[in-house]
Amino acid sequence: MSNLIKDSLVDSISLGTPSSVSSLKLITQISEPKELLILTSSLNFFSWSDLLYVASGVRDQEGVGIDGTGFRYPTDELDPGEEPLEGVEVYNPLGEVQMSIPAFERLMLRYFRTIMSEAEKHNHPIVEQSWWKEFVVITEKIEQRLLPNT
Repeated sequence: MSNLIKDSLVDSISLGTPSSVSSLKLITQISEPKELLILTSSLNFFSWSDLLYVASGVRDQEGVGIDGTGFRYPTDELDPGEEPLEGVEVYNPLGEVQMSIPAFERLMLRYFRTIMSEAEKHNHPIVEQSWWKEFVVITEKIEQRLLPNT
């Protein structure tokens, strides 16, 4: 039996931002099932300073960890005694959940696109940061890779 949550469940996550865009944190109204709570709380954990690092991890299909929250790909090195992953594992202090690589990357692309769209729409000063253009380019590369699957 697979430990992966269904792609349709991951794809059902609705992303948005609060009316005050000073932080541009995503709004997710999910408390159940627990698997989605783990996933969405992980997304809400990442800060501006993490975006380039997180996007680079998705682009390179390599795990990223920040203060006990992150994700791992099946190709990442395992610690001794760890079971191989079936898909991408997202983890935080609440637990961990696995999903297919395509479902994870579609969600992350929507996450990055939502942040980009809202930041640009509201002329947020973050778009003037030195790393922003690289973040946009990485997001476009992820989108290009996913195009045949979307």
